[in-house]
Amino acid sequence: MSKIITILGDVHGKYRHLHEIIREKDRHEYIIQIGDLGFDYATLDNVDPYKFKIVSGNHDNMDKIIHIPHYLGDYGYTTVNGVSFFFYRGAYSIDRQYRTVGIDWWEDEQLSIDQFMKARELYRQIKPDIVLTHDAPVEVVPYLLPPGSRIYENTTSWALNELFNIHQPKIWRCGHYHKSWRMTVNGTDFRCLNELETETIS
Repeated sequence: MSKIITILGDVHGKYRHLHEIIREKDRHEYIIQIGDLGFDYATLDNVDPYKFKIVSGNHDNMDKIIHIPHYLGDYGYTTVNGVSFFFYRGAYSIDRQYRTVGIDWWEDEQLSIDQFMKARELYRQIKPDIVLTHDAPVEVVPYLLPPGSRIYENTTSWALNELFNIHQPKIWRCGHYHKSWRMTVNGTDFRCLNELETETIS
């Protein structure tokens, strides 16, 4: 069995394009979607939950996603098709003032400090080679924004930076910024995937 997974960027409810990617089983048999899938998870009713997993973002329905078998959870370390990775969900919505609680914004879009501390201890023990997140460490965020952009202080990017300071994995993949970008930072191969962009990792 070849140890290959596909990393998929934000979807934002573009489910027709999502299913076009899922149907390409010769190229994308095992998929990890890294947040902002959308708010309607019925679209995954006929999708194999062992072959399609989600690391949720800030534009996901946190009331519903926790009940579907495709959801990986808040954070953790798991293996899909022989590829092991650490994951950490969430991000801060800079447009939250334009969104409605329980409709398109959820107060628990980011992990709490207590959850982060537990995730940090697990991360410290494992020291993973691959990390999959929706957001990026705050150290990396300036590379993902246009010059002069405001950087919003938030729990998630700070927490991810704390993890990065503890251990620099070989590979780190994120979404959230709607940008295709790649750079080596302190020995880690960082890549941000644009909306519906894919990458295979083996």
